[in-house]
Amino acid sequence: MHERPSTRGGTATWLAAGFAGGVLAGALLWRRTQGTASTRLFGASRVDRAAALAWLARHPSVANARTVRDYIRWERSPALRRRGERVLARMLATLES
Repeated sequence: MHERPSTRGGTATWLAAGFAGGVLAGALLWRRTQGTASTRLFGASRVDRAAALAWLARHPSVANARTVRDYIRWERSPALRRRGERVLARMLATLES
C-alpha cells in the first residue's frame, strides 16, 4: 500500500493565508465605507450613520460640530443619538484647546 503524503502543513498555510486575506479585505472595505460615509450621516442605514459619525469624530472642525449638532436633533435612534452626543462633546473639547 502507498502512504499519502501529509498535507497538514499545506492546509494550515492555506487557512492562515485565507484568514489574513479575509481580514485585509474586510479592513479595506470598512475603510472605504467610512471614507464615503461622511456624506451619509442623514441616510437610512444605521451602519452608514455610525460610520459617518466615526469619520466626523476623526475630523473635528466647527463645520463638522454644527453638522453633528444637527444630526443629534434629527436622529431617532437613542443609541446613535448618544454616540453623536459623545462625538460632539469630544469635538468641542478638541476645538476649545
